[in-house]
Amino acid sequence: MAYVILDLEWNSGYCKKTKGFLNEIIELGAVKLDPEMNITGQFTIFIRPQITKRLNPMVKELTRLSNEDLIHGVPFRYAVNKFGKFAKDCVIMSWSTSDLTALEANFEYYFGTNRISFLKSYADVQAYCQERLGLGNKNQLSLQNAAEMLEIETDDIPHHRAAGDSILAARILKRLYEPESFEKQIKLCNDDFYARLNFHSAYICNIDNPLIDKSEMYINCDECNVRCERLEELKVRNKGFYSSYKCPSCGRLLIGKIQFKLNYDGVSVSKKVMPYTAEEPSEDNREGTENE
Repeated sequence: MAYVILDLEWNSGYCKKTKGFLNEIIELGAVKLDPEMNITGQFTIFIRPQITKRLNPMVKELTRLSNEDLIHGVPFRYAVNKFGKFAKDCVIMSWSTSDLTALEANFEYYFGTNRISFLKSYADVQAYCQERLGLGNKNQLSLQNAAEMLEIETDDIPHHRAAGDSILAARILKRLYEPESFEKQIKLCNDDFYARLNFHSAYICNIDNPLIDKSEMYINCDECNVRCERLEELKVRNKGFYSSYKCPSCGRLLIGKIQFKLNYDGVSVSKKVMPYTAEEPSEDNREGTENE
């Protein structure tokens, strides 16, 4: 089995046809990998923009691309057909699913469908690497941060360019790759896959929402693991329910946060315990202990 890691660069602009902003793909880069995750081939192509003729200044600064670079680019239809031949019969991979979302929007604009023609099976490299590093899925690990964690050389790779980012993703994957665990990451791109891809998770902050299981409205002491006594009414803040608590075992005062998140497969519950302070807790400057 062969694999392909793709990466995209896009230019965001207003589209009169859809009456909204669209991330128009301007560059597609990819590497092909063998079963041991060694690079066996590379692909890169510029796509001539049709929706927004001039590059967003932020895109220019990030990618170092210019309007002149894209003058000789090819139409989107030609680019995806050529890429489809390069990636034929391969598992398609990317660093997170954000590139798939952009591809869907471009396929919808150019072909009238959100089904990506070359996508038959897919694996999210970011999700797999976070799992292998023991980071879970609460925070999105960037390519650069992953490379730094694994001490992977990046000086020879152009940053924030499609070809360079696909090479870096391949190096990270090779370092963490384990065949049996990676096999579980590969998904068949059927109707359920697209439904999951397009489902927008959301935090539930209305205490009367029937999806909230009120029996979960408690926290345990992070030291004693004893259920704490709530001292005041719950307050909604930072997409969760906060209150002060007291541990009946050790007597410590705590701040507890409980979050309910609606996902494709149902509602998940996460809890965090923080030391008590007189000030309201802030997501930006306070760490807590997870309390599932």
